[in-house]
Amino acid sequence: MIRRLVVLSAAAWGLAYPAAAQSSLQVPIQFDFLNPSARSLALGSAFVGLADDATAALVNPAGLIQLTRKEFSIEGRFRHLEQPFLVGGRLSGQPTGQGQDTAPGPQFETIADSGAGLSFASFVYPRGRFRAAVFRNELIRVEQDFTSRGVFQNQAFDVRDTAFDALRTLTVDTYGASAAFDAGRVWVGGGVLVHRFSMEFEFDRFVHLTFYGVPDPRQGVFHFSQEGEDTAVGAAIGMLVPVSSARVGIAYKRAPRFDFSSFSGGLVGSQQRTFSEFKVPDTLAVGFSAAPTINFLITTEYTRVFHSQLRDDYVDVLVNQGESRTRADNFSIDDAGEIHVGAEYLLPIARRPGIRAGVWFEPDHSVHFVPTPANDLLDERIAVSLSSGRDLWHYTIGSMLAVHPRVDLSVGVDYSLRSTLVSASANVRF
Repeated sequence: MIRRLVVLSAAAWGLAYPAAAQSSLQVPIQFDFLNPSARSLALGSAFVGLADDATAALVNPAGLIQLTRKEFSIEGRFRHLEQPFLVGGRLSGQPTGQGQDTAPGPQFETIADSGAGLSFASFVYPRGRFRAAVFRNELIRVEQDFTSRGVFQNQAFDVRDTAFDALRTLTVDTYGASAAFDAGRVWVGGGVLVHRFSMEFEFDRFVHLTFYGVPDPRQGVFHFSQEGEDTAVGAAIGMLVPVSSARVGIAYKRAPRFDFSSFSGGLVGSQQRTFSEFKVPDTLAVGFSAAPTINFLITTEYTRVFHSQLRDDYVDVLVNQGESRTRADNFSIDDAGEIHVGAEYLLPIARRPGIRAGVWFEPDHSVHFVPTPANDLLDERIAVSLSSGRDLWHYTIGSMLAVHPRVDLSVGVDYSLRSTLVSASANVRF
């Protein structure tokens, strides 16, 4: 009877809205702000200071001035992303050896998210000192499902978190039009970005048949969901300064907010629906490129991604509820300063095949939690759940082949310990 009461009390404690919130936040939404095209990917995504093909329509509109012919660009990408997720184990106290209570310390498993498809397409039309372009870009595509068996903890007596299943999908597609003007020593450009947003998150908690036993998905006790379908407008501006064989560029993208709703309900507490906004982070990039010889090119870029903008909207709506309201200030998400470097060498033979390579640094930008002075069971669980973020180095490589004086094909690969991106693209000039 006592054990059953412990199970029920642990379940009731775990049913609170913030318990679902921290479980959602534990798996960060990875924003892929890498510049489009296989060429850019292979150059370590350092393209703002180069921007010399049709992808400039999005990356840095000012670079469109370098295009003297009509140009069409298309790209397909394959992605494979991995994210560690807390699924079980014992966070405090000693394992009893009974049932599933056998592992000391937290147990993490990997969530895999893979997919492929058309990621970018653009068309550029030059006329005099002006350039105009239209494009479509897949900004974000996330498909994740994850589950937890329920971790064990101890403060005076053993408790166990309820188990759960969750599924999240998120897409943001961008449709835009850009224009550029040759002002002499400076090229300037800008564009209007229309973003289409879709999000769905389903989260279900359920109890265990016995305290140390396996979860029973039929014993549902709590449901949490998020959904949103919205269209909003953003903007991009850019500038490129040509200096002999070098370029200095800067580009800023202002992303919009999207409306979404959240619903929670279960055996403990009343049902609740809230409305909030999802802010896609803005980006500011500064880049430099130079061609010391006709066959050799180097390019660099520093990109500031304002991930902290998620803090005031998406993160807050998840944590600023119920008993977690007093913990809201203990959650944080940092802006990221990415450093990108790449190089290209064109072989001096027929069709001028190119070899490209690069590297870039991605700082940790996951949600973090600092325990409150109480440092209770919920603090311990959230802190462990949000402990898997880390800095990453990405290594890139690729090649190009000019199959015709006006057609070139490129492939590129971006690899890190948690992700692999493979890209194939084509540029056609006519």
